[in-house]
Amino acid sequence: MAKSHVETHQIMETSSNMALKAPGLLTFLLSFIVMMAVLFAKFFGAKIPFLNENTEFAGLLVAYVVLAMGCLLRSL
Repeated sequence: MAKSHVETHQIMETSSNMALKAPGLLTFLLSFIVMMAVLFAKFFGAKIPFLNENTEFAGLLVAYVVLAMGCLLRSL
């Protein structure tokens, strides 16, 4: 016989191990500060150590990776 909707939903919940969560406050703030530093350097000409025209994309990438890791890993 066909499985009920509830049984199917329970099976899907138990077989799915990957779950996203909201990042912690410190993880979010770190990502946000790095992103804002890059944007200020790019659009307002702020002089920030280790950030120049060649490293702005890398800075944004670091901010995104920190945020993504905060969503994927339980310990961040």
